[in-house]
Amino acid sequence: MEFQIVSDVLKKYEGNSEHVVIPEGIREIDDYAFYGAHAMKTLTIPSTVKEIGSNAFYDCASLKEAVLPDSLLFLGSAAFARCCELKRVWLPDSLTSLSRILFFGCEKLEEIRLPVNLTKIGRACFQNCTRLNVMVLPESLRILEDSVFDGCRNLEAVFFPEKLEEIGNNVFFGCEHLAELRIPENIRSVGSGAFETKGHLKLEMPSGFILKPAMLDAKWNMYWNEGSVKNEKRYLLHDSYIPSLRINEFKPYARAVLAVNYLETYTHHIEEYENWIGENTDLVIEMTVSAKRFNALNHALSEGIISSEKIEPYLSMITDRDEKAKLLEIRRNAKKDDDLLSLDLDDLF
Repeated sequence: MEFQIVSDVLKKYEGNSEHVVIPEGIREIDDYAFYGAHAMKTLTIPSTVKEIGSNAFYDCASLKEAVLPDSLLFLGSAAFARCCELKRVWLPDSLTSLSRILFFGCEKLEEIRLPVNLTKIGRACFQNCTRLNVMVLPESLRILEDSVFDGCRNLEAVFFPEKLEEIGNNVFFGCEHLAELRIPENIRSVGSGAFETKGHLKLEMPSGFILKPAMLDAKWNMYWNEGSVKNEKRYLLHDSYIPSLRINEFKPYARAVLAVNYLETYTHHIEEYENWIGENTDLVIEMTVSAKRFNALNHALSEGIISSEKIEPYLSMITDRDEKAKLLEIRRNAKKDDDLLSLDLDDLF
């Protein structure tokens, strides 16, 4: 017989069919029940199933789709790990958490329907799912455990719910195509290396949350001006809004990058940044000019964070005529304001 069944528990599948239909009346699929069932391409699970054990479908190398029944209450760890042909998964709303390494190494997984009542996604749940592109996380979600999207190198967008509280260690490690993350106001903790994507990242942090160096790559942005580097591809953060941090906790060049990001996304004066910029003006100007991040320089001049005289030695380095003209115009306007202020003071005395 294809199925070993004890009472209402499916203990083991020993068949070699491409299309498998689990018998009605089964309540539980045991640990390792379909382990290594390489021939199976399609799977029908009856509505009587309430539990699927750990590693139940591990290494079902030909399985392309999994639709799990609304009756399901428990889905064990690594249940579909290393199903290398799995493309689509439908998870029922009866599940409130996803176990660790649940879809680990499902390299062709492209579509997944998440439960609307989901509160937690377990460690490394989607690690190395290299074809995941966009993830919209349900409003109920509170916790992303460690390494949830580690190695999802084609992941481009993740949309967080407003009530998300925890992001674990290395959650987005190696997600090099991830363009932007907007962290919700409710966040309480972020783990080490959580934002170490190894690529460009626009990061928007809430005003009440302090960004720590450990949340980023330990070496990020350290060598932007060494040798022949000086190019935009070395930046981890770009056009990022990070209102709360202790800038001197970061390594020297990382501070400059954070300062440039502050100027790019400027909305109001933040003393922590501006004190540092005032003490390291030349470094900030050199970075903005060499990396052609002229919006940062324009804001710095317009808001009086950097004086127009400080820009003068660097104008010859700017080869973009339009950007140079814009800077010169801002500089002229700033000088006019200074002259008018000087005249007003002369009138007073």
